[in-house]
Parts: sequence; C-alpha cells; structure tokens
Amino acid sequence: MSRKINNKILSIPLKRLKENTIIPTPSKPGDAGVDARIMGFKKIIHENDKKELVDVDTDTYTLKPLERIGCPLGFSTAIPKGYYFEVVPRSGLALWDGLSIVNSPGTIDAGYRNEWMAIVVNLSNKDVTLKKGERICQLILSKMYDYKFIETNELPESERGKGGFGSTGKN
Repeated sequence: MSRKINNKILSIPLKRLKENTIIPTPSKPGDAGVDARIMGFKKIIHENDKKELVDVDTDTYTLKPLERIGCPLGFSTAIPKGYYFEVVPRSGLALWDGLSIVNSPGTIDAGYRNEWMAIVVNLSNKDVTLKKGERICQLILSKMYDYKFIETNELPESERGKGGFGSTGKN
C-alpha cells in the first residue's frame, strides 16, 4: 500500500498471507483510512485458567451480543520506523450493527511482523453475522513523535483548570 503524504509517497512492505487477501486501498482520494477485510475468524477460548485463540473454519460467523471475535486480515507488514497504524471501527458497522473494535484504536507498531487482526465486539442486542471478505475495520497511518515527560511541581494554568470529565460543557 502506498499513500501520498505531503507530496511524498511512503511505501510500506506488505506480505499477503492468504491467496484471496484483498490488499487495503483507499476508497476515495483523500480518505484518511483504508478498509480492511475479514480473511478468517479466531475464537477466544477460556478453559480452566487457560486462554487460547483458535481458528474457526467457516466462511461466516454469527457474533452474539457482547461477544468478541478475532478477525485476521490476511497480511503482515514492515511499517517504517517512526510510524504506526491504528485499527479503528467502520462508522457504518458501528451505527447500523453495533460493531466496534474492542481495543480501539488497536495499534500496529513498526516492529510487528505477524498477521494483522481486528478484535471485533458486538455491542448491540442482536446477533450479527460476519462474512469472510467483507470490510470490517479501517486502518489509519500515524506518525510517531519523540517525547518525554518532564516531572514538575507546577503546571501552567488553563481555562478548564482542574475540571474533570464532562467539565467542558453544560446544557
């Protein structure tokens, strides 16, 4: 996949892991993300004190309310140092079906070489059927910045001050 950023193209090596994998590409010029598709299912098994991810050999999977499933995307990458990808929900699936990405945004670091996967959760009160090949998430490239925290005894004042969650707006 290559995207034009500030008149430069950043090339990201991508290895197709399944023959029918559809390489993510932007739907329209200027889109921030690219849609990735389901290339399999991995069920989460909890038995005794053991947790395991097991391949489910099916072309469709019915996700029950509040259930989650791993959806492998069929490729691995070598992201250049200084960049990472975010795996985020598709807005239409969130709105109409109640599907989201559990660890949103999921983070794929430059050093990761395994198959990419979306961890999908059904937040609705109805079963949702997922199909291999359908779009399940968006991938957004982000740039990293070098930073460090500097411990201090005082912080600069702000208009919000020490107001907590929800303190920026009142009805």
